[in-house]
Amino acid sequence: MWLASNRERRRPPFVFDIWSLGSRRVQSNTFLADLWSQRLRPRPSWLVAALVRAGEWLPRLAMERAPLSIHGPSNALDRSPQQCPSPGPFSDRERRSLLEHGFDVDKPFAALVVRDPAYYTARGEQEGSDTSLLNGDLLDFIPACRYLAGVGVQVVRLGGPSQQRLPQIPGCFDYANSVIRSAELDVKLPMSCRFAISTQTGPDALVLLARRPVLYLNMLRFSQFLFGTELATWAPMRFVNKSDHRSAGLGDIGRSRLFAAKNPSEFADSHFDFVRASADEVAVYVADFLDELENGVDPQVITVRKEVNHLLQQHMAPWAQERFGDIRAKVSRRWLLDNESWWLASK
Repeated sequence: MWLASNRERRRPPFVFDIWSLGSRRVQSNTFLADLWSQRLRPRPSWLVAALVRAGEWLPRLAMERAPLSIHGPSNALDRSPQQCPSPGPFSDRERRSLLEHGFDVDKPFAALVVRDPAYYTARGEQEGSDTSLLNGDLLDFIPACRYLAGVGVQVVRLGGPSQQRLPQIPGCFDYANSVIRSAELDVKLPMSCRFAISTQTGPDALVLLARRPVLYLNMLRFSQFLFGTELATWAPMRFVNKSDHRSAGLGDIGRSRLFAAKNPSEFADSHFDFVRASADEVAVYVADFLDELENGVDPQVITVRKEVNHLLQQHMAPWAQERFGDIRAKVSRRWLLDNESWWLASK
């Protein structure tokens, strides 16, 4: 009794979350914001902004800001169900509009996301030579689109209007340049696809949000795509030394300053050229990705992938575990088998 009556009682700290989705005028997609409002019950943006300012004036009142990211150790895509409410089925009007463009949402389809200068063009700005390193060329994805359409998987190109246009391919729809774009379809299409092919920009985050797999091709920044989810499969660009034209292996990249670099200017100013996969190679990687989704992968590939992720975390130490946690993304099977002999030669 004495022990029980004198035992120190500690109450857990009282913690509550305050969410804000920003003011209506700055929300990139009001339909998506409304979906999150059903789940998060956000507070008015003016109130949250006032609380943040109060913390800046009086540090003792400062609130901790959650580091929400698909890259960090707090990532829970593989450990939790979908958090954002479903956008719901396509309306009859949406179905009719899509069918008029030869696209049937009741049949399997893949989302295509190719980063290009459209964002800067829409703002009347010129994209810099450094950030253009992150772009892709839509032409490099045309053979892959033809392949997917040929095996019964439609393709819908997502994103904003672009000067690069998808050619007329039966089963492929250039939604990005269509007249039927809407806030609702901008969310429903990526969250309803079977999988996505992406150069990492905007809409692919919605695909992951809906727990759909994504194949990331021609990736430049290691510090940006070491995802904490098995939903992501990736293939890097080749880092080619400008002086001797030798392709850098994983070990070479890991020991360079570019391994942790995020600013594209650091790559532009480096002694490397960056070589993207060709259109034919992209088609092969996409076909292999689809085959793996349908038929799985053999133990040998799983073992090599684990070795790659182990090496990545070794090279990133000591900041790897803190920033990324355990790396769960997978290297493209075909890219890995085609390039393993030289990419892993220098560990």
